[in-house]
Amino acid sequence: MIFYELVKLYEQLVQQEKISAPGWTDEKVSYGLMLNREGEVVQLVSLRNDDGKAGRLRVPQHPGRTSGVLPFFLWDNGTYLLGIQGAGKPEKARERFEASKKLHLDLLKEVDSEAAWAVKNFFLTWKPEKALEHEDIKPEAEELLKGANLTFYYGANPVTEDERIRHMWELHGNGQEDGEIGVCLVTGTREPIARLHPLIKGVRGAQPSGASLVSFNAEAFCSYELESGKNAQTGEGTARAYGAALNYLLADRDRTFTVGDVTVTGWVEEGTKGYSDLVMAMLNQEETFGDEEFQRALKKLTRGENITWKDQEIEPDHPFYVLGLSPNAARLSVRFFLKNRFGAWLDNIRIHEERLRVVLPAYVTKPYLPYWMILEELKAPGGKDTIPTLTVALLQSVLQNSRYPEELLYCTIRRIRAEHKLSWKRAAILKAYLSKNSINEKNREGLGVGLNTETNNQAYLLGRLFSLLESVQDASSGGQLNTTIKEQYLNSMCSTPALVMAQLLKLKESHIKKLRRDKPGLAINLDKQVMEIVDRLEIQIPRQLSLEEQAVFMLGYYHQTQKRYEKKQEEEV
Repeated sequence: MIFYELVKLYEQLVQQEKISAPGWTDEKVSYGLMLNREGEVVQLVSLRNDDGKAGRLRVPQHPGRTSGVLPFFLWDNGTYLLGIQGAGKPEKARERFEASKKLHLDLLKEVDSEAAWAVKNFFLTWKPEKALEHEDIKPEAEELLKGANLTFYYGANPVTEDERIRHMWELHGNGQEDGEIGVCLVTGTREPIARLHPLIKGVRGAQPSGASLVSFNAEAFCSYELESGKNAQTGEGTARAYGAALNYLLADRDRTFTVGDVTVTGWVEEGTKGYSDLVMAMLNQEETFGDEEFQRALKKLTRGENITWKDQEIEPDHPFYVLGLSPNAARLSVRFFLKNRFGAWLDNIRIHEERLRVVLPAYVTKPYLPYWMILEELKAPGGKDTIPTLTVALLQSVLQNSRYPEELLYCTIRRIRAEHKLSWKRAAILKAYLSKNSINEKNREGLGVGLNTETNNQAYLLGRLFSLLESVQDASSGGQLNTTIKEQYLNSMCSTPALVMAQLLKLKESHIKKLRRDKPGLAINLDKQVMEIVDRLEIQIPRQLSLEEQAVFMLGYYHQTQKRYEKKQEEEV
């Protein structure tokens, strides 16, 4: 299914000339070896950009290599094209140069053009042992020894633009001998079966040179005595196509984002970028997310209306695909592959954002809580990424409007209790989780944006009570305490309230007594609010609160605390 959709995307991209035709690929190349008719290097041309990074050039497709000796046609690193290598291994460099020499002389044997003769004469006359002494090579030796890629130039142009060379290569295919003919399991056509699958680049944590989605390099991976590519019969053309399409997507950072060890990309069949821009903007909630124009566009799409976005026609009923990849040694793992109507994706993300809405502190200027920020909020200070399974499961639940993973609740409560800090972000996460996952109607009563004064949910009332007790202590001490009841009793109150309730009420009495001497009006008001909630509590205070009830407690605490701050701000005004 994944390969089939990527092949369709590849065909569309080729038609739109956004991607190389079959047999060609865009790769990073740093230098051009300028040759004359006799094959002599007359100049080393830098193809790097202004920032010093390698430029991209259309070159012959290669099958990818992870080990062994496998030269590329018309472009490669300095070991294969020049026979140079660091760390004192001239024999290895010589072996690879000779393999490249044989490949080029064999493929260009029947090609009669000036550019072809220049390349053939180069390999016939080049002396690898003297490569680093060449006046044009020597200044760039350090970069070349690091693995920078080169290609051949003749005149002012790359030899890959020579018509006769291009014609030969396109007839030849990808430079491999024709494989065994079989039925491609992706397209159903009979064609040579790929022995090696292409390397996929751009996945966070994978090898920089690329990693394979499909590979078999040990007997343990073979079944029914089928070796290598026969284990998953994929045509050579199909393998090249899906590899080129996926590398095209991953090379465009605007189409991808990374969470944890998962690299996510998305596309429509036509390869239109506007669809991906909108999805990524919603998931990442970039600056444009708050624009009125952006919000109007989203509302139209969720109503099923077509829009024009960045001069592109966007249809809400168009299928949109989302793929998540993770590194796995020298291979890649598919973490998820999802398909839905484009408008459905946007609607699911919008619903998720609605669940996250809570009353905000006055200092918050950007009330957005994108997916990556949720994960950041659940990490320990200076810690590593959150639970890997949570990273994937949370994204899937957001995109599919399904139940949130249980780890989301566990991780959020754990961070609050560890740091004694309930930020608006964590409160929003708890609210969203309870809104979607809780089947207890009582626990869903306090899930409004702000304070619910009507519910008698015991956990919610306990959270409100704890916030009021904190305000009593704060008023009594004038905010001069080093340790508050939040630091001392929050964990006990939200998990085993019956054990600490008596102690907290006793402390409250001493604080109220002190406050009556300094601010009698405030003391009466606070004591009244506390006792109003105490009267609504059941006689039997819960001995223990479940994890979900702890979340309700935290929301009650957060809502009541924000109400306190709101009143304080009104009084200051």
